[in-house]
Amino acid sequence: MQLNQFKLRRKIDPVIPILTLGLSVFGLIMLLSSSQVQAAQTTGNSYYFFIRQLLAWIIGAGVFFYFMKVPLEKLYQRRNLFLIISLVLLLLVFFPIIGPKIAGVHRWIDIGFLRFQPAEVVKLLLILYFAGNLAAKERDIESPLKTLMPFVCVLSLVVGLIILQPDMGTALVIIIASLTILFIAQANIWQYGALLIVGLMALLLIIYIAPYRASRLTAFLNQNTSQEDRLGSAYHGTQAQIAIGTGGIWGVGFGQGTSKYSFLPESHNDSIFAVIAEELGFVRTMLVLLAYFYLAWRGYLITLAANSRYVKLLAASVTTAIIGQMIINIGGMLGVLPLTGVPLPLISYGGTSLLVSMALLGILTNTSRETT
Repeated sequence: MQLNQFKLRRKIDPVIPILTLGLSVFGLIMLLSSSQVQAAQTTGNSYYFFIRQLLAWIIGAGVFFYFMKVPLEKLYQRRNLFLIISLVLLLLVFFPIIGPKIAGVHRWIDIGFLRFQPAEVVKLLLILYFAGNLAAKERDIESPLKTLMPFVCVLSLVVGLIILQPDMGTALVIIIASLTILFIAQANIWQYGALLIVGLMALLLIIYIAPYRASRLTAFLNQNTSQEDRLGSAYHGTQAQIAIGTGGIWGVGFGQGTSKYSFLPESHNDSIFAVIAEELGFVRTMLVLLAYFYLAWRGYLITLAANSRYVKLLAASVTTAIIGQMIINIGGMLGVLPLTGVPLPLISYGGTSLLVSMALLGILTNTSRETT
C-alpha cells in the first residue's frame, strides 16, 4: 500500500463534527432528565451521573480532536501494537486486583484513579488493527491461509474473551465491524459466506449455553404477553415499549416522563432511547434517528471516495460500528431485536462508551480528508 496517499489532506467534512457535537450535547441534556431519580436514590446527589458524564464529554472532545488530527499513517504502522494492547486489556479484567467482579461480571479495569471498560476500548483498537492488517494484505486477500484463517483466529480470540466477561452486546458490535472490513476488503465471496454461516451457528450456541441469554431470545421470539413474562424475562423490553408508546406524537414533555421512576431498568444508560421517545415524542425522536442515519450516509460517502485501501476500510468499519450499535440498541427498545445491553452511541451514560464513540468519529472525520 502506498503511504504517500495519506498526504492529500483535503479539508475535513464539517458535517461529522457538527453531528458528533449535536448528538453528544443532546445526550447530556437527556441524561440530565433520565438519571436524576436513580442518582438521588443511589448516591444522594441528583446530578451525580450528569457531572461524571460531563467530565467524560470534556475529555472526549479532546479525544475527538486528537484522532481528527493524528496522521493516519501512524495508526496504520502501529496496527500490531493495537492488537497486543487489546489482548492485554481483555486478560487484565480477570485479575481480581485490577478487574473487580461487579454484579457477577468482569467488565471493568479499576486502578484507583481510573476505571473503564476494556471491551469498549478494544472495539476501537481492533478496528484499527483489522483495517491496517487487511489493507496490507491486498494481494493475499483471497488466500485462506494468509488472510482468512488469521482473521478468524484473532476475531475468535478477542470475541471469546469478551463473551467470558460476559458482554455479548459489545462482542456483537465488534463482529459486525470486523466482518464489514473483511467484506469491503473484497474477500472471496464463498469464504465470506461460509464464515457468516459458521459465525451464526456459533452465536446461537453461545446464546443457548447461557440461560439468561436464552431467556432473552425466547422472550423476543415468542413475544408473549402473559403477566408472568412481563414481570420476568420480557420485563425490560415491555417497560421500554410502554415508555415509547406513552410518548405519542409530541411526548409528555422534557423531564415529565414517569418511566425513569424505577419502572424502566437502566433508564439513563441502555434504555435512554425509551425515555427520549416518552418525553419528546415520535416527531422529535425521528430527528435524532435522522441525525444518526445522515452521519452514516456521510461515512459511507467517504468510503466510496477514499483515496487508499486503508482509508476505505477504516471509514467503512467506523461508520458500521456506530450505526450498527445504534440499530442494536434502538431495535432492542422497540422490540424488533433482542435486548443485548449495548449503549446508544454518544447519548447513553458511560464514560468509556462516550470516549470511544468520540474517538471513532474523530477517525472518521480524519478519513474525510483522504478522499479523491
